[in-house]
Amino acid sequence: MLQSGDLENYLDYFEGWADNDPDVKFYLYGGVEFGIAHATGNKNFGYPFVWLEQPTIETEDNEAGQYIERYITAICFITKAKQDDLEAQKLATIEMYRLACKLQKKLLKDNKTGNFIDLSVKMRKNEVDKGWAKNHCGWKLEFEVCLNGNPNLV
Repeated sequence: MLQSGDLENYLDYFEGWADNDPDVKFYLYGGVEFGIAHATGNKNFGYPFVWLEQPTIETEDNEAGQYIERYITAICFITKAKQDDLEAQKLATIEMYRLACKLQKKLLKDNKTGNFIDLSVKMRKNEVDKGWAKNHCGWKLEFEVCLNGNPNLV
């Protein structure tokens, strides 16, 4: 459950999801400067892995005593298939798309149950750039989520 705009609470939400989803073999939070080698070099690494990018956090004041923390963020779902095997690449891309949809489904459900102040109606999924991802394949889910900022700001 994601109740407040506190960064720790936000990170715990996604780590908890990754820890409890049997399809996720490795989870990482951090900036893209880590690079794929940072994840794949970890002794506990496995595919597929999920990479939660550092968010941009905007604070809004609704002028009625409520501060809102808007997390503008993305999460990547990444795996590897042989570069010269087009069928394996296709299947891996489909698998990562389905994993992205799985988290998106959870976000939408949690939004309906009031875990967020608001979840962006517009979410975007883009295939990861194979050049950046060093021939890995997968999807990047971008979204915005609004959380209660009062616990930290009032």
